[in-house]
Amino acid sequence: MKIKVIKNAYYVSEDLTNIGMVDQDTFESSFSHLLVVGDVWESVDDEEGNFSEQFFKCIEGTWEGEVSDGWWDYTGFEGYFEVV
Repeated sequence: MKIKVIKNAYYVSEDLTNIGMVDQDTFESSFSHLLVVGDVWESVDDEEGNFSEQFFKCIEGTWEGEVSDGWWDYTGFEGYFEVV
């Protein structure tokens, strides 16, 4: 299955709420842009060679060559993608 990102998604790793003003580097290091609109991901087989909707490899776009394992799950976030 191939899926295309239709909605950006970010992972916020550091809460900067009570710090006040921060510089751009501090701000940008407080989150990761996990799903980038336009990126295309393709499902990959699991370790036993079985189809899995949980693991995808980016085949086009910002994260090309990376695997979703541990970053994000398709299940529950289907609204971020369209099946292509």
